[in-house]
Amino acid sequence: MKKKTTLNDIAKTLKLTKVSISKALRDHPDISEQTRIKVKQLAQEMGYRPNLIARSLTSSKSKTIGVVVPKIAHNFFAHVVGGIQKIADKYDYEILLTVSDENEELEKQHIESLVAMQVDGLLVSVSMETKNTEIYQWIREMQIPLVFFDRYIPDLGFNSVIINDKEAARNGVEEMIMRGSKKIAHLAGYEHISIGKERRLGYKDALEKQGIEYDPSLVVEGGFGENSGYHGFKELASRGVEFDSIFAVTFPVGLGSYIAMREVDANMIDNIAMLAFGDSGVRGILPYPRYYVDQPGMDIGKKATELLLKEINGVVEPENKLVYMDTQFVETGKNFPVSEKNLLMT
Repeated sequence: MKKKTTLNDIAKTLKLTKVSISKALRDHPDISEQTRIKVKQLAQEMGYRPNLIARSLTSSKSKTIGVVVPKIAHNFFAHVVGGIQKIADKYDYEILLTVSDENEELEKQHIESLVAMQVDGLLVSVSMETKNTEIYQWIREMQIPLVFFDRYIPDLGFNSVIINDKEAARNGVEEMIMRGSKKIAHLAGYEHISIGKERRLGYKDALEKQGIEYDPSLVVEGGFGENSGYHGFKELASRGVEFDSIFAVTFPVGLGSYIAMREVDANMIDNIAMLAFGDSGVRGILPYPRYYVDQPGMDIGKKATELLLKEINGVVEPENKLVYMDTQFVETGKNFPVSEKNLLMT
């Protein structure tokens, strides 16, 4: 049997992206008339039938949801996926899970592949590299339901399920100040990503509210993983600035800085308090970081999936709405032992 021609086959032949091919076939004004003619001629010659996407836009549903996460090894995203799976199971949906590994191009490829697989909708947490929004504008134009979770891109018209990162960071840093911290360093995330920007703003607000001057030499910007935390702490230590506490943008960043701290001066572990967003999953056992902003990963996954299914079924519209989930300030050793509520199988 002859293999069916796909958008990817046409894209490879003409050395264009699948998004450009799709736009050309739909006479999108972004594509020149010359290119549109060329694409359509080749599509006809190769026997291409645009049925995959077309079928996904009709009333017939595949009963599948595409999911894109930046990482899967991290405890937070494992909990989110657990929540997604619970709601998907409840409504007889299957999930197709992909991992961008914090890579913008891989994220784009996954989304294109999931659409070609005729998923009914998408749940996406953007990578730390993502700056180009073309793929999301295409999704919007194709009217494919999509809900962002945790990390989102504002003003694209999609609904998002998140925490109030700015408020949670402000409250957490204020709590540290009230417990005695005076010089709090911040291992920050990239500002073009929502969580990096909002958590840094919360950090600044807390300092201002407590009458502490913001010191840019105490802020090191990087990614959201262990490697960023490790090198971020080494950079902080090399500056020769004094600090008594650290606010890590994510738990993996906090973990990376902890490893670096042991190499620089193990005594710091007893003297440097740390606040991190998220946790390892064994926070009732490990004594460090001392403080956490507890993110309800399971509930975020459930809420995002419920919202997406409502969009798929036409109950709600994508309208740039932000749905906030509650957080909790946690001190290791005082808010535990670990209860069943904290476990992944919840």
